[in-house]
Amino acid sequence: MKENRLFYNFPAEAWEEALPLGNGKLGMMVFGRTGEERVQLSEKTIWSGWRADDDDNPETVKHLDEIRKLIFDGKYTEANRLCNEYMVCRNKNRERMPSYGSNQTAGDLYISSHSDKSERYVRELLLDEGRAQVSFGNTERDYFISYNYNTAVIRISGDTENAEIRYERENASITYNDGEITAVGYLPMKFAVLIRYLRKNGALYIFITAATSYKTDNDPQKVCDETLKRAMAAGYDVLLKDTRDYFTEMLSRAEISFEQSGSKSDIPTNERIKNPENDIGLVELYYNFGRYLLIGSSRGKLPANLQGLWNKDYNAPWGADYHININIQMNYWFAETADMPELIEPFFDLIRLIAERGAATARNVYGCPGWVAHYTTTPWGYTALGGSPVYGAFATAGAWCLRHVKERWLYSGDKEILREFYPIIKGASEFFCSYLVTDPRNGYLVTAPASSPENSFISPSDGSRSSVCAGPTMDVSIIRELFEFNIEAIEVLKTDEEFKETLKEKLAKMPPFRIGKYGQIMEWSEDFDEAEPGHRHISHLYGLHPAALITENTPELFAAARKTIERRLANGGGHTGWSRAWIVNFFARLADGDKAYENIVALIKNSTLPNMFDNHPPFQIDGNFGGTAGIAEMLLQSHDGCIKVVPALPKAWANGEFNGLIARGGFKVSCKWRNGEVVCCEITGRRDISGKVRINGKTYEFERDFTFNK
Repeated sequence: MKENRLFYNFPAEAWEEALPLGNGKLGMMVFGRTGEERVQLSEKTIWSGWRADDDDNPETVKHLDEIRKLIFDGKYTEANRLCNEYMVCRNKNRERMPSYGSNQTAGDLYISSHSDKSERYVRELLLDEGRAQVSFGNTERDYFISYNYNTAVIRISGDTENAEIRYERENASITYNDGEITAVGYLPMKFAVLIRYLRKNGALYIFITAATSYKTDNDPQKVCDETLKRAMAAGYDVLLKDTRDYFTEMLSRAEISFEQSGSKSDIPTNERIKNPENDIGLVELYYNFGRYLLIGSSRGKLPANLQGLWNKDYNAPWGADYHININIQMNYWFAETADMPELIEPFFDLIRLIAERGAATARNVYGCPGWVAHYTTTPWGYTALGGSPVYGAFATAGAWCLRHVKERWLYSGDKEILREFYPIIKGASEFFCSYLVTDPRNGYLVTAPASSPENSFISPSDGSRSSVCAGPTMDVSIIRELFEFNIEAIEVLKTDEEFKETLKEKLAKMPPFRIGKYGQIMEWSEDFDEAEPGHRHISHLYGLHPAALITENTPELFAAARKTIERRLANGGGHTGWSRAWIVNFFARLADGDKAYENIVALIKNSTLPNMFDNHPPFQIDGNFGGTAGIAEMLLQSHDGCIKVVPALPKAWANGEFNGLIARGGFKVSCKWRNGEVVCCEITGRRDISGKVRINGKTYEFERDFTFNK
C-alpha cells in the first residue's frame, strides 16, 4: 500500500506533535485536542521587519588591503581580529536589529466543544489529499487549506451545538461579530486575519484567511473579506475537491514504492520514528512527506523559509528567515527531480530581489561592481555582512543561489531562463572578477578575506581559533561553477564574447582541489587543523554535491571526498538534521547505497520530531527537504552527462519501483527493479535531444526515448 498517511492515537500537546497543513501561503498546525481544540495559524508574509538601506558597513572596504596582507603573511589571528571589527554589518547585533525582524505567527484559534470524550481517538494527515482528520467519540473533524481559494477550512460534526470559538494573537486588534472574528495589526506592515463560521446540517464550518500589505497597496482586511466571500460562495465541497485534486496531482508526478514484508502503516507514526531500522515503508513516507511540505510552503510571494511557513513564535529561531549558505538551497534540491518546477518560482523571485539589493552592498562594502549577498536574507532582500565573520563573511552565498537557475536550464533547456537571468548571472561574475586577488604565496586568484561557512581552523602561528582566510574550497567551487555557467550562457545566447574571455582567464588562475594530510579534501587553502573536526557544515564537498565538480571521473578526489565524510562522522558529524541529510546526498553521489541508507535511518531516528518535522534542533525544515532529495538521488542521477538508474541502491531496497522522476535534459524516467537489478526502465524525452543511460552497469545511447526490459 502507498505510504501517504501520518497516523496518531493521541492528541498533540506540543507544537512538534501537531499536523501541518499548507497551501504555500497559509499554514495550520492541527493539535486535535478533545476538549478545547487548538489550531495554530501561519501566513508566510507576516514579518516584523522592513527594508533597511543602512546595514552595509563602509568601513569594510577601507581595511581590505590591510586584512589581506595579514592573511598572506600567515597572521591569521590578527586578520581575524580586524575582520571582527570591520568585516561585519554596521550594527554587529544584527539579530536584534528591528529592521531585520522575524517571521511571526498568525495567531491561534481555539474551539471549545465542552466535550472530552476520547474513545476511539484517531488523528491523521492524508498527504495526497492535503487534509487532516480527527475523530473521537461521536466527533469528526476535517481540516484543509485550498490553494486556489487561499482559504483554510475546518468542518466539525458531532457535539458542536455549544462550541465556542476564540482567537488569540499579541499586538493585534481583535473584534468579534456574529459569526466573525477579525484581527488587524501592524509590524509596521499591516496584516489581517479573518475567521468566519456557520452551522449547517448539524456541522460547524469555519473559514479562515490572512493577508498582509507586503509588496502590495491593497488593504489586507479588504483582501481577506473578498477572499472569504469568494470561498464561501463556492462552498465546502468545491474547496475540498480543489485541495484534493491539487495535492493528488502534484504528489502523483514522481512516486516511489518499496516492496516490504509486513506493512507498519497502522503503527502510530511517532512510534515508527523511534524504530526506523527495519521499516522501509517509513522511508517512502518520509519522501512523500518532504514533497508534501514543499507543496505546502512554496507558493506566492515568498519561498519556503527555515521553517517552511509553519511558525508558532513572534521571534522565531533565526527569525525563520532565509539562510542562503545552504539552507534555502537544500529546500529546493529535489524540486526539479520530483517534477515540481513551479514550486521554485518564489525562490527565483528572491534571487531577483537580492541581486537588486546586493548591487549596493557590492559597491558600499567592497568597492566592486556587480552584486553580492552573504549568509542570510529577508523578504526585503537583506544582503549585508553578518554580525561575525565566522558566518557572515560568506560572499559566495548569492552565487550559490544561482545554481538553481543553472539547474532549471539543465532540466528544461529553456533559453528564456538564461536570457532573463543573464544580467544577474553576469553581475555575480563581475563582482568576483573584481574581488578576486592574487595570493602571493602561490599565484592563484582567491577570495580574501573569506570564510568557510560557520567553520573555524587552528591558526598555525599561535594555536588560536580563526575563521578568515584566503580562497576556502567552497568559494573556489562556487565561483568556478558560476564562471563556467556564465560562459555556457554566453555561448548559448551568442553574446558578450569579450566577457567570456575575461572569465576564461580568471578560471585558469583559480586554485584546484587539494588533498590534505588525512587524505581529505582540504577545506581551506592551507591544510589547517580543524577547530571542530565534526562540524555540521561540510562546505568543502560542494563540488561532490550539489555540484558535479568531483565525480567518478576524478577518482583521486572521489576517494578523498569519502575520506572527508568518514572523518566528519568519526568526530560526531551529522548531529543536526540538515547536515545528516547532506551526508545522505554525499553517499548517494559516491554510489554507496548502504551508507546512504544508514544515514537516512539516522536522520529519521535522531533528527526527526514526532510529527516528522526535521530537528536541527530546534525545528528546521531543510533536513526534511534534504532527506527527500537524498532518497531521490539514490534512485536517479544525471549530474555528469549520463542518466544513472538506481545508482545507490541499498540492500534494504532489493525490490521496488519509481515512476516519473526527472533527469537533466528533461527526461522522464520510470523504473522497476528486482533483487537489486533493473528489470524494466522507460525514458521519455520532453525535447528532441539524445541521451545516455546506465543500467545494471551497462551504458546505452538513445535518441529522445528509451525502453529497457530484462
